[in-house]
Amino acid sequence: MTKTLLQVDPGDLLDWARWKLQIFSDFDLARKLETSASSISKVRRGHSPLGSTMLLRVLVLTDARFHDLPVLIENTRFLWRY
Repeated sequence: MTKTLLQVDPGDLLDWARWKLQIFSDFDLARKLETSASSISKVRRGHSPLGSTMLLRVLVLTDARFHDLPVLIENTRFLWRY
């Protein structure tokens, strides 16, 4: 098994971005990230990797640092989960 630089589930990252940006649908998130809704869906289902461009847009829009993402996502997970 190979290690990736970001040890975060891409779906959790997208959920966190929606929570942080106060967006309620993947369609609106796709518009905010300047990508298609189908690309968001493919990332969520695991059919496509989370691209560097999308990751960079999430970081810029949320004013987050790359190395802080796992901690930020873990600390706010209970706010958007049941």
